[in-house]
Amino acid sequence: MPFEVKQLEYNRLHGLGPRLLGRSIASLTRESRRTILEEAPPDLTISTGHRSVPVVRALRHRSGGRTRSIHVGFPRVSPSHFDLVIATPQYPIADHPNLLRIPYALTRAATEHANAEQRSDRTGLPASRRLLIVGGPTLYWNLDDSVLLRTLGQMLDEAAADGGSVLVTTSPRTPAPLALQIASMLETSKVPTLFARPGHQPPYASLLAAADSIRVTADSVSMLSDAIWTGKPAAVVPIAKSPLGGIAFELNDRLRPGSRIYPQDLRFFWRALADIGISDQLALPRTSTNEVMAAVTARIGSILIG
Repeated sequence: MPFEVKQLEYNRLHGLGPRLLGRSIASLTRESRRTILEEAPPDLTISTGHRSVPVVRALRHRSGGRTRSIHVGFPRVSPSHFDLVIATPQYPIADHPNLLRIPYALTRAATEHANAEQRSDRTGLPASRRLLIVGGPTLYWNLDDSVLLRTLGQMLDEAAADGGSVLVTTSPRTPAPLALQIASMLETSKVPTLFARPGHQPPYASLLAAADSIRVTADSVSMLSDAIWTGKPAAVVPIAKSPLGGIAFELNDRLRPGSRIYPQDLRFFWRALADIGISDQLALPRTSTNEVMAAVTARIGSILIG
């Protein structure tokens, strides 16, 4: 179907959030408001990010209900404001007929074929290539340095025993002291290794393409999802609650047992992964990415022809 991308820019009012803004384009810059108002509302919007929510609601209202809408992620308002919300399990969204929960995120890093150079193996390392992807602290969680370094040590031991190599990439959230420890372990190892950093070669997509197995720290939904989308054995590296997380989860679980903590509760994401066979041991998911996409496209198809 023909489509057009509208790149919107926001002013400071976007900080009010979608609940307070309601259906409004007030959080857009003047130029973006002009972009929205100079054309009739589209037949369909596909949006992500909570900043876009008031704009989508304004378009739906302006169209008199003609515009259909699909939102990917956590809109921070009820799914009733959309025809479909596609979200992963960690978000505190109440069950709703317009909500489709999927076990892992829709990502492009492992499936984008536009740049063949990035997709090729540029590591120069022998197979089997074991990739470790390291995230960083979040509001409620910290990396467990001892578990992470022990995991890396096991990967190096496996490569020494069975052949192959070890690749590690950090993220912008990875603490610098931990990155130095990782680099030191790789430098002193007797097996072929590669240490990659964001913004440096080789690019992240080529690491995913080159890897034969992938381990990811549990803090990152997107990077764990990237690993699953490769179709290669993947595993979760456990993390630890932050001091704030320890307090917040204790209170939440005591006062609201079984509920998700705001703005996201990774425990529910990990349970969904465990349900499909992804844990701290390398494995392929029992639910294929084709099955996940079939569920998504079936719901979208009913909206397009409805």
